[in-house]
Amino acid sequence: MLKSIYLPINRNTSRRPNIKAVIWNPMQIIVIGLIILVIRILYTLDARHFYGTTTDIAPIDYFVLTSECRIPYVDPFSAEVLDIFDPKKFTYFNCTNDVALIQQIYLNETKQYKLHMNMSAMAEVSKANAVNSGDMHCCYREIKRSGIYELATSGYDLSSCHRFQQNFLVPRHIDYIITECYIGNETKVIIQKDAFTFIQYRNLTDSFNAKRFSKLGIKRPSVLLLGIDSLSRINLRRTMPKTFMHLQRNDWVELKGFNKIGDNTFPNLMAALTSYNQTIAEKKCQYNTLGGYNQRMCNLIWNNFRDYGYRTAYAEDVPLISTFNFGRSGFAEQPTDYYLRPFTICIENNMRVENIDDLPNCIGRKHYAEYIIDYALQFSITYFDEPIFGLFWMNSFSHNSFDMPAAMDMKILEYLERMKDEKILQRTIVFLFADHGMRFGPLLKLKSGFLEERLPMMFISLPQWYRNEHPEFVKALQVNKNRLTSPFDIYATLKDIMELTNPVKEFPYLNDTTQGISIFREIPENRTCLNAGIGDHWCTCLLYEIVSINDKEVKSVAHLLIDEMNKYLVGKKIETKCAVLELNNIYQALRKTGINVNKSNNELTYRLWYFVRPRFKDFQATVLFNKTANKIEINVEDISRLDSYEQTASCIDMKEAKKYCICRK
Repeated sequence: MLKSIYLPINRNTSRRPNIKAVIWNPMQIIVIGLIILVIRILYTLDARHFYGTTTDIAPIDYFVLTSECRIPYVDPFSAEVLDIFDPKKFTYFNCTNDVALIQQIYLNETKQYKLHMNMSAMAEVSKANAVNSGDMHCCYREIKRSGIYELATSGYDLSSCHRFQQNFLVPRHIDYIITECYIGNETKVIIQKDAFTFIQYRNLTDSFNAKRFSKLGIKRPSVLLLGIDSLSRINLRRTMPKTFMHLQRNDWVELKGFNKIGDNTFPNLMAALTSYNQTIAEKKCQYNTLGGYNQRMCNLIWNNFRDYGYRTAYAEDVPLISTFNFGRSGFAEQPTDYYLRPFTICIENNMRVENIDDLPNCIGRKHYAEYIIDYALQFSITYFDEPIFGLFWMNSFSHNSFDMPAAMDMKILEYLERMKDEKILQRTIVFLFADHGMRFGPLLKLKSGFLEERLPMMFISLPQWYRNEHPEFVKALQVNKNRLTSPFDIYATLKDIMELTNPVKEFPYLNDTTQGISIFREIPENRTCLNAGIGDHWCTCLLYEIVSINDKEVKSVAHLLIDEMNKYLVGKKIETKCAVLELNNIYQALRKTGINVNKSNNELTYRLWYFVRPRFKDFQATVLFNKTANKIEINVEDISRLDSYEQTASCIDMKEAKKYCICRK
């Protein structure tokens, strides 16, 4: 008998008391009955408040429950998860225990930065290092963007070290520096190195856009996109509970049906920033050509915000795997008004680096991610009275391990509280989101692994004045948080925000195939993954039934999948470097079911979890199988690999092909 694969998870029913073994007197029964009645009433009222309607209350067993989409609830702390995750093992740790010898201070009145030396700390250091004669001095090295190729080891210039005095006023042309404090004159002993970024104010009051919007008198919200790589909405609750509670208590709206549209960061982020799917992005952005991203036809939305009078910024840590450069040519020209890549490349190559899970985690005195969020806060504070648009993306503590975000829970909470205290949230629409969940590792082996990978977190904070001016947006959000959404909808929302700031001119909508709907407009109740631009393999709405792995059709589909993967390697001309793949075994087979699926139809959709030789690597694929022709329809690049390919694909540089390449010995 076939069973549904997506049933609500059993919540420790074995721990419930054996009611039959308990004897109740009538008064106890009455009291218990009243308690249950009160709880049911309170729950109903709370559910109506939470879901924003009195008629469309979603049961807690589902993230989304509509006529065309059912995304089942996942317990973040199920017994099988607790077997591989112990929250007590993870706490925030300082990258260094030494006292900062230099502090960066921002002067609000003049919009300038100064460097303040902690003289008492310097005296203590000098005393401790009395063996070295001479006074303690500090100097700075300016970092500049250099050339047009921004490889992980180039793309910056680092100046000689310029000595500075107490309360040194940083010149406005300097965007980032490395500082060195040392003892001695002839023989210098470096005591401490640090790195600082500066969002230097640039006056644009004479620009055409600034004057035009000033005359219109339209209040424009700032927009910040804060991204954490590979963090599902489920894993956020598990690994960062303090952050999650803060979001809940401070009226951040969560999109519980936010579903990724592609395998890795690139397709999901490009959908949000351009409205393009990966095929169109490849054509219009020409990202394998240096400068392709800089072309207007690439349509990165920060260009449109700049045209509308916004200052723009983009920052991302770990340049080796950054979104626009990993396996691609990057930007020929600086893409935004403020751009952090030259800084991140420089500090990785010139400061102490501590790796955790094969990624740089501590750079100098700070966690890598702290440089990114500090840059976002600087951006927001420097342009307190002017609209800004910024993308700030963090890979370092979340990309390689599902449990490492737990170590950053308190730090991310601290930054969110600072954003509130600095009143940034009073003037800024903030998206706190991810591109996808974990794509490899132990989490994917669990029953919930399919959903963990495909449901990234997505939270939105709206300023109170924006809520007051647009109550219809708030109402739509209350409905949409339990509807199916995708990164295409984020692009449509950004477009919506922009259009409201310029009612006399329509926003240039360059993509005819856009499938996004602004989350400020009600998402249709009967929306399907197809409507939302989500392919079958990534769709979390679809119900599948378990099929025997010995089924004749299943075996045929598995062998056809292996054939397609080998053809792909040949097509990429890497078959001499990568081994020929062979089917080892099928671990699980599912077949699409539901009211819209005709089982007598000639075409059926299968989802397989299978292992290949050599080296016993596991993959997951969703295919359309034509029984008569014995053929499958699939985009090979949509096949998921459930373990890391870092160690097995080092013989090639092609990003998309690494998943399927197992290097020959």
